[in-house]
Amino acid sequence: MTRADDSLPTRRLTVAYVAALSLIALLSGSVHLLLDHVIAQQRDSGTIINVAGRQRMLSQRIGLLARDFYEGHDEAARVPLLQAAATMERAHRALLGGTGDMGITHSLSDAARTLYFSPPADLDRRTRDLVLAARILAGAEGPRAEGPRTEAPGTEGPGGTADLRARAFADIRDQTRDVIMPMLDQAVRQFETEATERIEGLRRAQQGVLAILLTTLLAEAVFIFRPLVGRLKTYAGRLYDMATRDVLTGLPNRRHFLEMGEREVRRGREAGQPQALLMIDIDHFKAINDTLGHAAGDRVLSQFGRLLQGWLRAGEVAGRIGGEEFAVLLPDADTVDAAARAETLRRAVEAAPINGHATLAWTVSIGAARVSGGADGLADALRRADLALYAAKAAGRNRVHLSADS
Repeated sequence: MTRADDSLPTRRLTVAYVAALSLIALLSGSVHLLLDHVIAQQRDSGTIINVAGRQRMLSQRIGLLARDFYEGHDEAARVPLLQAAATMERAHRALLGGTGDMGITHSLSDAARTLYFSPPADLDRRTRDLVLAARILAGAEGPRAEGPRTEAPGTEGPGGTADLRARAFADIRDQTRDVIMPMLDQAVRQFETEATERIEGLRRAQQGVLAILLTTLLAEAVFIFRPLVGRLKTYAGRLYDMATRDVLTGLPNRRHFLEMGEREVRRGREAGQPQALLMIDIDHFKAINDTLGHAAGDRVLSQFGRLLQGWLRAGEVAGRIGGEEFAVLLPDADTVDAAARAETLRRAVEAAPINGHATLAWTVSIGAARVSGGADGLADALRRADLALYAAKAAGRNRVHLSADS
């Protein structure tokens, strides 16, 4: 055999090896880009869900401010009412347009577009009507919008501005109480479902690419496989954390908390153990944002997340379920135990200075409720603990309040 003949297999192996490495590089790059895309999708989906969830809170806020302004003759509620209406309108346009405002780049899906633009929901029209009614009530739209109002709401002449504002208030009351909030909940669920489907589709694509990659690695270069798999595990873990945990506080997000909570409630029900739930809200959080800026507000949330994780005992489940709202499930705890545990948390927060603002006091209000043994035990406990939380805030904040039926 000639030297040329000897070199032929070598050249073939070299070509095959280089081709395999090129394929590995191509697949590695594809996996990296795909994972980056998954992370970007998750971030965008999280933004959409967050903005949609804020719409529900804004509609509730508009209803409360409208009542204070119209029935309570509270002139100070005018500007917050207009601000809430403007924020809701901007968020609504961002959700519909996907133009990048508020960090939203996705346009509406067909299902979401039906929810927003078709009967019976027609959420676009209802949202615009709610915003318009808030502006009419506050005097920013309709007759005499250009001049200051000297009369108390509802005292102007018959058949004029008073009637218009009365109808606007009635529309706000009826919409926020009976119509728009359930539809906004439906919109949030729709966005969550779409986000899950997008992420799952990308994850399946990732798994397909990974299978090809592993086959190539096993056939050609085992020693290249190990570091690559390490990176893939890191990315997968990062993706899982992004899907189940709140980035700012490190706590489980609302969906993950509900999943873990349902499992714990079933376990406690089977074991015959009492269980309790705490709903926690950082007091005057909006004032912190307005006074110190949103970066300071983020630091407060992050610090509370660390404090809450350090306060938790083994087996207790906590999560961030809203903007500044948190929930904790206490296994094997009755309402007396829950109240005592909540009080230790309240005192710990009260005694902890805010990072970078040691002289600024901050507190939390806590509502506590027992978890019933029914099939909807967790959902019912969340509702009752939320009512207890509102009672704690109404009583002056920085306190623990037990649910009346606990």
